[in-house]
Formats: sequence, C-alpha cells, structure tokens
Amino acid sequence: MGRLAKRKRDGISIPRFSWSSPPYEHVALPTTTSIRILELQPGEGTDIIACHLSTIESAGSPPYEAISYAWGRETDTRVINCENRKLRVTANLRDALWRIRDPVEVKFLWADAVCINQNDNEERGFQVRQMPSVYANAVRVLVWIDLPSSAFKDFEHLFDSGSVGPDLGNEDTAPVGLASRILNEHVAKLEVPGIRMEDLDPDTSVVASALCQLFDSPWFTRLWVVQEIGMAKSILAMIGDASIDFVDLIRFILRLERRTMLMDQLGLFIAGKSNVYTTFPARSKELNGEVDDDYDFLEMLEVTRNQKASDPRDYVYALLGHPSASVNGVPIVEPDYNKSPEELYFEVTMKILSQSKSLRILSAVHHVDGTLNGESSSWIPSWSRDVCVLSLGVYQDHYFDVEYDASAGLAAFCNLVEPGRSLDVRGFVLDVVEEYIETEELSHGESVVLKEVDELMSDILRFKTDSSASPEDKLAAVGQTLTAGFRNQAPTQFAAEFAAFRLYLADEAEKKGREMSDGLFPEGKEALHRIANGRSVDEIYWAASRFCTGRKVFCTKQGRSGGGLDDWGGVREADVHALVKFRAGLPGLDIQSQIQLLHL
Repeated sequence: MGRLAKRKRDGISIPRFSWSSPPYEHVALPTTTSIRILELQPGEGTDIIACHLSTIESAGSPPYEAISYAWGRETDTRVINCENRKLRVTANLRDALWRIRDPVEVKFLWADAVCINQNDNEERGFQVRQMPSVYANAVRVLVWIDLPSSAFKDFEHLFDSGSVGPDLGNEDTAPVGLASRILNEHVAKLEVPGIRMEDLDPDTSVVASALCQLFDSPWFTRLWVVQEIGMAKSILAMIGDASIDFVDLIRFILRLERRTMLMDQLGLFIAGKSNVYTTFPARSKELNGEVDDDYDFLEMLEVTRNQKASDPRDYVYALLGHPSASVNGVPIVEPDYNKSPEELYFEVTMKILSQSKSLRILSAVHHVDGTLNGESSSWIPSWSRDVCVLSLGVYQDHYFDVEYDASAGLAAFCNLVEPGRSLDVRGFVLDVVEEYIETEELSHGESVVLKEVDELMSDILRFKTDSSASPEDKLAAVGQTLTAGFRNQAPTQFAAEFAAFRLYLADEAEKKGREMSDGLFPEGKEALHRIANGRSVDEIYWAASRFCTGRKVFCTKQGRSGGGLDDWGGVREADVHALVKFRAGLPGLDIQSQIQLLHL
C-alpha cells in the first residue's frame, strides 16, 4: 500500500487559516501518473471544511472514496481551508464534504475540482486519462444528490431519517437496506397494472413527487457521472440525509420505465435513464439480463446525448473509460484540451467511419441554428445538447429488436474529399418525397408539443398510398410509421398492442371532449377489444411519443411513408455528395426540395 506524501512548501511553516489567508495554489504533479488525495479533516455541522492534499502514484494509492457530484453553478462558490489557504469550490461540493465529514476521523477522498488543477490544461489532459482508474480503484464511490425542497424532506421522513451516520456505514448497514425496502414497497404500488394517479395512497404520492425531483436533480444530467459510477466497485447514493444503494435505485428506474404512461402523467420522465447508467460492464453485470451490455463507442456518444458537460470536448473525453473507446488497447483519441472541439469531432468521426465500415454515424448529425460555424463540415456530428431526437440509425438492436440499417447489410462506401473535408458516399435513387406533415405544434404556452397521436394518424391516412391495400393494412402501416417499425418482426403482437393503443387513444379523446375518426377503427371497437386482449400499451405508447418527436412524417411518390428531420439535420449539400434516407430512423429530409431517397 502506498504512503501519502504530505504536502510541504519549501520547509516554510504555514500560518494558521484566516479569511485573509492567501489563495491555495496547486503544486505541479511530479509525474503524469500521479494523483492527489484529499484528506478531509474531522469536523461537525457547518464548521468550515479543512483539508490537506497529498500526492501519490496512482498505482500505489491507499484506500480512498471518490465523490461523484454535480458541480453546480461555477459562480456559486464557497471557501474551504486547504492547508491553511483559501480554496474556492462550488457550493454543492462544499455541501457534499459537510455530509461526508466524520466528527473524529480523517476521511481520504478524491474529488475532481480539488484534486485536479483546473487551471492547467496539460494536467487536466493527463488526469482525464486516469479518471477511469481513479474511480475503479476507489473502495467506494459516493454519489451526492442534494435536494433541499420541503417535498423531499417528507420523502426522507418515510425512511425514518434513513441516514447511516457520519461514517456512512457500508453497503450492508440496516438504514441503507431500509431505504431500499421502503422504496420497493411504493414502487410495487406504482407497477400495479391499470393504476391511475388518483388511485395512489398519500405516502406513494409523496414518493412519486420526490422521485420527480430526484431524477430532475443536476447530478442525473451530468455526463461525467456515467463513467464515474460505471467504473465503481461499489456505489452509495446520498440523497439529502437519506442513503441508498445506487444499483437498487437503478433497478427501481428499470421497473418504473415499464409504466411509461403513468410516469408521464406523474411528470417522472425517466425513459432511457437506466440505459445511461448501465452501459459500463461493471453495472451491466450486476443487472445481468435486465439491460443491454454491448454498446459500441458511437452508441455511447448517442445514448449519453442528454447528459451535459461544461466543456464540449468532454462529450468525448468523459466516455474514454468505456471498453469500446479502445481498439487493441489503443484509445480512440487522447485527451487534449488544447485541441478545438471541431478538430476532436472530426478525428473521432473518421476513426468511427474507419473502424465500423458503416455510415451509421451520419444518423447522429443534428445541427440546429447557431450550432454550426461556417468552417466546420456539416456531416460531422457536433454532439450538440440542443437536439432531443432519438437517432435510431445509430443503434444496433437496442430498440425492440428493430434493425435500422440503410445499407441493408451491404458494405458502405465513403471517401473524404480534400480540401474542404466533404464526404463522398454512393447510393441509388429509391424514391422521391412528395408530401409531409408536421408531428409537432405550438401549445398555448408557446412551447413545442407533440400533436394528438390520433390526429396524426388521420392525417397520414390521407396520404396518397397504395389504393389496393385494405383499410386495416393501411392503418397498420400508419402505426408502423409512427412507431418507427415497432414490433415489425412480430406482426401478431403488434396488431394486439396497436389495437389496445387505439382504444386508449379513444378513451383519452373522450376525456378531452374530442371524437376520434371512425377511420381509425375499421375493424369496429368490439373486434378491437378482442384483438387487444387486454394488452399493455406502455411500450407502444413510448415508441409513438418518443420516435415522432422532432420529426416530420412524409409520403413518397410510390406510396411509401416514413419520418425524418428537416433540412437534412443541418447537413449542407456541398459537404455530402449523397446521403441515405429511408424510413423513420435516419437523419432528416430536405422536404421542400423533394430530396431523393437514396439506398447505399
């Protein structure tokens, strides 16, 4: 076991701390494999945080815990005492240190804002290379989620003040298990088939409200935490004064995700959250059979696209600890904060094109106004967080076993054209877009919302499609278009769920005083009930509501229907000499110019 090297300042005695003390300055690390360990001094309550920093080689570090937290606003800072000098940290980190601090013993910790000199780009680069091992070598990762609202205090009361005390206990302590058992009881009530908001008992309503706040907390939006918890041996979530095993929390999310409609009604927008936190092998093994475990690096870039980072280069660097980020032991890129985001994205895109022999990465191109500068090649994904559209063409077998492959299994051809970095790809004309409809509209509050799904279905039925098809077959094609091929390998199951979905839409329309078109029930409602056979509509509801978002639905001259984004997802025609467009899963269509559909 390594010994901590106490920090010295050239043998000079350091005066006692006061508010007039000079600011703390990091001393350069001796090697590129050195790390700093934060020694949190004993204290209680809101006494000022006091700590020392020690330097050690990462391979010989003593036992320590690593903190995973959201930085919060960088302007909202507090002073802590670091070796009798003033060090500013964000308020959220100071609060985490308050929560973790022991009244008697020194705690050995690692926290990025303190242990890395954030003002030294070179140090940031080589420390980022070590981040995966820093979290993997920690005896435990402490996830700090501060929710000070009064509603969450009610939630904590349900655990009977489920704190585990100053030493935070261990994974098997009774209070941590108590929190999981109590949550399990309430989640089980939320899972009851057919349960409505008005059926929930008061305590379960409190839990549902508190979970809404929990999953809206900044920690759940932060990108770096994906790797931090993905590499951990053990994880304890500290939620205010309560504590819970993090893997138990993920299991609760997985269970609640299956009740999509109720979760939407409660404002619990958790769809896809479990995917983000289970993409690393350590977590997927713990949840064996419950989650996917074979994400490649392109899929990692896409599945984490709702996670935020203050530096756009971290959209890539924060994921370098994932196994897919290395090929034969060589990382796809090296962290370099002197490199521009545009150069980094170009390098990553070319590596993925070369390694995958596929054009799937073009499905991730979603530029919006103001996110693309004039010098950047528009076919290169910017990984902007301003777009909330599922890029289905990126994924391989992760959505209902549907394969979104415009190349139809054939090898794709592409060639970089210099100068100008345009991309040359090959294809042939498949069809031409003739008409389209919007899937979204402005609400009374001027926000963009999805149109009523039954109205969308009626509009699509008015497209000029195959006149020889039966009304039932036309309607099934509409359902497949809106859900991007949901259950297209299981037509009987799709028919049952689509029937149940239409009955649900009819009930919802009636509640709002609207009438659905009879054209949506060609079988008749009595027959529809028999076909539905009591099927759940949660999954098809999820597919229709998520896959339509941000897209247009179109019809081609030959009567095909599909979905895509406006304006090629922001791709300039000069940058790409041909581009794949087919079905709902791939990038957008320049509808106004009637862009030809191409098949590689």
